[in-house]
Amino acid sequence: MRVKTTGWVRMFCVAACIWRTAAIGRAAHAGDAPARLRLADGGQTEYTIVVHPAAIESERYAARELATFLEQITGAEFPVRERERVGDGEPVIRLGPGLADGIVTDAELGGLGPEGYVLRTRGRTFAIAGGRPRGTLYGVYAFLDEKLGCRWFTPDVSRIPRGDRLDIGPLDERFVPPLEYRSTDYPKSCDGDWAARNRVNGHNARLTKIHGGGIVYGPFVHTFNEILHPDQHFAEHPEYFSEVDGKRIGGHTQLCVTNPEVLRIAIDTVRRWMRERPDATIFSVSQNDWHHFCTCEACARVMREEGSPAGPYLRFVNAIADAVRDEFPDKAISTLAYQFTRKPPSTTVPRPNVIVQLCDIECCFAHPLVARGELDPRNASFADDLRGWNAICDRLYIWDYAINYAHSIMPFPNLDTLRPNIEFFIQNGVKGIYEEANYFSHGGEFAELRSWIIAKTLWNPAYDTDVAIDEFLDGYYERAAVPLRRYIDLLHGKTRMDGVHCLIFDPPSAELFSDEVIGRADTLFREALDAVGEAPDLRHRVEVARMPLEYVKIERRLARARESGNLSEAERGELAAMLDAFERVARIEEVSRVSEGRAFDDWLAKARAALEPK
Repeated sequence: MRVKTTGWVRMFCVAACIWRTAAIGRAAHAGDAPARLRLADGGQTEYTIVVHPAAIESERYAARELATFLEQITGAEFPVRERERVGDGEPVIRLGPGLADGIVTDAELGGLGPEGYVLRTRGRTFAIAGGRPRGTLYGVYAFLDEKLGCRWFTPDVSRIPRGDRLDIGPLDERFVPPLEYRSTDYPKSCDGDWAARNRVNGHNARLTKIHGGGIVYGPFVHTFNEILHPDQHFAEHPEYFSEVDGKRIGGHTQLCVTNPEVLRIAIDTVRRWMRERPDATIFSVSQNDWHHFCTCEACARVMREEGSPAGPYLRFVNAIADAVRDEFPDKAISTLAYQFTRKPPSTTVPRPNVIVQLCDIECCFAHPLVARGELDPRNASFADDLRGWNAICDRLYIWDYAINYAHSIMPFPNLDTLRPNIEFFIQNGVKGIYEEANYFSHGGEFAELRSWIIAKTLWNPAYDTDVAIDEFLDGYYERAAVPLRRYIDLLHGKTRMDGVHCLIFDPPSAELFSDEVIGRADTLFREALDAVGEAPDLRHRVEVARMPLEYVKIERRLARARESGNLSEAERGELAAMLDAFERVARIEEVSRVSEGRAFDDWLAKARAALEPK
């Protein structure tokens, strides 16, 4: 266990760095820039935040956000004004490309894309200029986060440094995010303000025009039934659907992707989607969420030619992409490389307007894809497929998993793997990452912590995970940070030292949850609860963090009861008390499901029924 810096010490160090000077960037214009700009002193400021009259909505919002947080930091009120021009010697903060003349070149602006930005000081001016629609807003948040130490842990919990004097500069930074798509889906991570401040732009986030919007899908995934549903078409046209073992099937089926009529209907459907959803830029044409791909003569022939079922599927998607490209040049077709389509085809290449989203559902999530320079044997075949798709695909996305699907409240020690895997993805050409999580219910294991680490790492893959964990624990759990850090280290240490794997359908009887580990974890949570005392918010947060451990304990006891055939009165009373305590916290936290396919109330009723004498 490494030495841990406590929260107040860490924030003092951050604040000291801020108030001394935020001289972090390179000074390409050092001759023009002073050693530093004093933005505020003693609750007063000379500076005005200015935007161009033609600024877009997200740039105006960026000005309001910057003014709000600078006032919280310094106590000074920073007025926001519209100006068409700004004099060279004025103390101003220029926001947006419309006021970047003389500081940021047109060539620099042109290479920023929709989310890149420049932070630059010159004379008494500080400019934040970004691409549209989100670059300037993201530049503001990056400045507040990376230079001034602001942290937005959850929609309701943040940490904003305070100080009387704020000096910055010289700054000269240009940043374009390495990923065009960054998404996760824990319920609290979908809050629009939180997502924008942490620069998450995925389809689940409730991002509006003030946030510069986000990446919008229409529809998102598993769309074959939306193109042709067997309940409506199988009776009359069984040839539209999969042939398996020589027979067309209408239940849990796929489309026959070599059927010309299916292709025609799919093209018409996608055109209709695109006309009905002008706000969306990505449209999914992707297999249903089960196997049973078509093995008719035509499909089988293409699979033999391509060496993978992905072959006929990609040819089908390419044909749709070709058909819609001229009418919708700004839109893309997304498809999956998932389970039976994971292996790339040998000859067909995705069209430029096709996104392939590669899914790693079979992998171990407790160990990085590459560890100490070598592939984890369980993950080696996925890494091979990733490299194969990178060789042929210009827009490769990843569908990663941060969840146990069978027991979604259960601990899922994957924090060690997020950063190395994201780095490995980017090194292999990935442009977008979706971290699927406990989207269907509150109460997911360390949902707030994991959301924040995912957001920080997708934006900056070099961000130190240990630092991120400690920052969050200090800010969100406060006095309970130390025992909770030890609990996290306990579970992750078990996977590292003992080689315990973590798969997405592991049961509570998994090797990770030995009696020894559970006993040590119980002790750490008692310490955490003792540390927060009766502080209601902190106590509830710790109790929610404890729910995954309690779920495992309850499930393991119920399993033993089923094996032994009955429970003693003492065991029955103890389990009933555990269920009552679990329900109390779960109701407050609004837990609705314990897995994607099982409601919390159903699980609770069956657990209580198991306590009845046989």
